[in-house]
Amino acid sequence: MVTQSITLAKNPHVIIATPGRLVDHLENTKGFNLRSLKFLVMDEADRILNMDFEQELDKILKVLPRERNTFLFSATMTKKVAKLQRASLRDPVKVEVGSKYQTVDKLLQYYLFIPLKHKDTYLVYLVNDLAGNSMMIFCSTCATTTRLAIMLRNLGFTAIPLHGQMSQNKRLASLAKFKAKDRSILISTDVASRGLDIPHVDIVMNYDIPTHSKDYIHRVGRTARAGRSGRAITMVSQYDVELYLRIERLIGKKLDAFDAPEESVMILAERVAEAQRIALMQEMKDLEEKKSRRKGGKGRGGDNDDTEEALGVRQHVKSGRVGKRGRGGGRGKGFRGRRR
Repeated sequence: MVTQSITLAKNPHVIIATPGRLVDHLENTKGFNLRSLKFLVMDEADRILNMDFEQELDKILKVLPRERNTFLFSATMTKKVAKLQRASLRDPVKVEVGSKYQTVDKLLQYYLFIPLKHKDTYLVYLVNDLAGNSMMIFCSTCATTTRLAIMLRNLGFTAIPLHGQMSQNKRLASLAKFKAKDRSILISTDVASRGLDIPHVDIVMNYDIPTHSKDYIHRVGRTARAGRSGRAITMVSQYDVELYLRIERLIGKKLDAFDAPEESVMILAERVAEAQRIALMQEMKDLEEKKSRRKGGKGRGGDNDDTEEALGVRQHVKSGRVGKRGRGGGRGKGFRGRRR
């Protein structure tokens, strides 16, 4: 806050902020106001409203000059955004690229129907089968991103988590490693589904199917950008069928089935189970250390989200053959079971 207050005192021409932080400065930073504002831009306006920022926006709009230019941007327009249009704009003009929720033509989209109890095994099969590509894997919870990152690393893949419970510095560090191709797999919650332009993303996987269909468009939009091609694979369990059908209705397209022979997948089951066990042990250990630090004890400090030693990368599963990592962040094959 202090550093930002000093910067704001220099009267910058452009201020980029979240609604909550902007309200903090309006209320607590002496001399800071928006009376001379000329342009107000709200990016990802629907997401801002979904994150319960409506009260903050109301406070901001009340202190802005009436004579201004206001712009709202959203790839997925919602009724809430339309309501905000009426509240904050005078004589608005709507510019629409398309009336349908569409994905780009160069994006190949697949679904993979799986039994829930073997979900991790199917994920490992996909990651191994598509090794050599840069991937983003989306999950619904922060805990799942961490667990999958530990599990995949124990199988020899260079995976790194990204989620909202990480500090800002850790999130930026994870993103920097993925952008630099030091890590080939980024496992994230929807915190990475918008606003990121990483040209080298080849594949997007939905480990957890999004509960809101429009979030699917944002997730798969991380690949096949600026005329490039890309692939998106959505894992669908027996409990996800309705959510999957909603996505197909929204985009107006039937997805193709991704070929994953069951016998080839289940070859990996034993090794995946061992990696799951190691991941669970690591999670329990990290939880105990967090509790210890809260009580004032001496737990292990630093960033545990991306340390090879902490996550047991070198403790490769004994059964099966683990491949060597290639240059550029382990883009080589992790391991491969023999096909029958």
